[in-house]
Amino acid sequence: MAATRERKRDPHRCATCSTLFEVTYFDDRAADRTTLPPLPVDVACPQCGRATSIMVPAGAERTIIVERDEVGEAEEGGGG
Repeated sequence: MAATRERKRDPHRCATCSTLFEVTYFDDRAADRTTLPPLPVDVACPQCGRATSIMVPAGAERTIIVERDEVGEAEEGGGG
């Protein structure tokens, strides 16, 4: 049976609008691919669309998903 693939999670904050968001991807490097250098990839803030450059393992750039971190936003409110 094949192992379940788990997404790597990388939290970020937009420098323009301060929105918290997560970049997730699959890191499926194996054998000789583990020696490849990371690649720069531009991702857009899910709130304002500002591009941010991040580094991901080679091959992971095809599996990137960017999502707003609603939980992190709620934690920062500190209401009460």
